[in-house]
Amino acid sequence: MSMDKSRTPNEEALDFVSMFNEIYFQTFTHNLSSFVTDGFLKDLFEKNPSVPKDKAQILIERFGETANPANFTTQAQATNIQPTTLSLIFSIALYAASRSWDNFSTQFYGKFGDTGDDDDDEDRNLRILMIT
Repeated sequence: MSMDKSRTPNEEALDFVSMFNEIYFQTFTHNLSSFVTDGFLKDLFEKNPSVPKDKAQILIERFGETANPANFTTQAQATNIQPTTLSLIFSIALYAASRSWDNFSTQFYGKFGDTGDDDDDEDRNLRILMIT
């Protein structure tokens, strides 16, 4: 993959980002596979559990309140997919992507530190004030 680096002062950082894609997807795959290896999906979809399980509660315990299937009612009606299934798909994808991004950003900042200007914090604070 050829990339124009003429406008970027930190060529080493760009090379790092370009090369990290394989590690990112390995991490993403690992995070996705963890739902199988730790038994989460088996517990969620067990056909005849010895003790009845509340699937909504299982999702909330694993991913937090945002995974509550009640939050997916409108989308479920529009797509004809059960709210629990939509919640599961959304939550797993978001979890795997965010964990993979966290791994990348930790590695990047560990190697390069904060590459932004000192006034970035001022700009961010100004944007926050404008939003609120």
